[in-house]
Amino acid sequence: MERPSGVGEPFDVIVLAGGGARRLGGADKPALEVGGVSLLDRVLAACRGAASVAVVGPPRQVSRAVVFTREYPPGGGPVPALTAGLTVGSADLVAVFAADLPFLDAEAVTVLRRSLTADAVLYTDARGKDQLLAALYRRNKLAAALEALPELRGARLFSVLNALEVTRIPDTRGATTDCDTWDAVHAARALVATRLATKAKMEDMDDKKQLADWCAAAAAELGLTGHELTDADLDAILALAGVAAHNVLRPAAPLTTFLAGYAIGLRSSTDGGRGALDGPIAKLSALAQAWDPATGTPAGAGRGGPAGATVGGSVAGSPAATRDASAGAAVGGATGAAADSPAGDSTGSGGR
Repeated sequence: MERPSGVGEPFDVIVLAGGGARRLGGADKPALEVGGVSLLDRVLAACRGAASVAVVGPPRQVSRAVVFTREYPPGGGPVPALTAGLTVGSADLVAVFAADLPFLDAEAVTVLRRSLTADAVLYTDARGKDQLLAALYRRNKLAAALEALPELRGARLFSVLNALEVTRIPDTRGATTDCDTWDAVHAARALVATRLATKAKMEDMDDKKQLADWCAAAAAELGLTGHELTDADLDAILALAGVAAHNVLRPAAPLTTFLAGYAIGLRSSTDGGRGALDGPIAKLSALAQAWDPATGTPAGAGRGGPAGATVGGSVAGSPAATRDASAGAAVGGATGAAADSPAGDSTGSGGR
């Protein structure tokens, strides 16, 4: 039987930032900058949310609070360094990273935490090689494996795995790409520079125009030419998604907008559905505003629905919201005709 995932458990981090960097001519590798940020700081930024962070290596200027410690003797290798790092923190889970992973990010750390069902979970690179310094361990199991080694200094890190039950996940995003050579450092700098330039270019573009162009193309693809969304429609739908994500749960955003569209399709009006847009969006927006995640029901549901929760401004002041609000639309009966019709009943088992 699999153990629960570690995604909800506190975790500590150990970053190994020692070593002689012989292939870099003895340079201070963790201090090398990629994209204007040191390699060490890039790794530390990926570890947000950690209960504690131990950096095993010489003290350096870093961007967040950490505890610096050293292996004994200094330069004794990764196994003594890992042992020293375990003296910091007390969380049951310990993430272990090298200090030269320029593409490690918070998503990669979350994937490790979500995937932990054994004593440890680690990434494997494109060649299938285990990456022990891009891994998450159960503290007691890792400590026991280190304690069982006859000699720490000079011990191979891979010998630690012999005593552990390990889950392996492929690194499909390049998060474990390291910077052991100058060629690797230069390649990382070039790639990050390209990403930053692309991001800056995209941020300069008109987001609204991109959305409008995309929606027009999507409408044409679906045979809806002539029924494209107006700017007011886009505002209303995006605002509905925002309300659902904020008041309910982030995945509720796309599901809620889908349900609104589904309801509009079921009761399409004689003008091709344009007039039917307002009601479902306003009702679902008001429902989301009144939602109580603790009970899984709208506030006041036991008293005939949240009568006080109206649309007022919930869809960014769009004409759709104004028209529906002026009509006195409230949440009571917000599930409306879609739930009352046979077609509405059929949605309960859809997509399972």
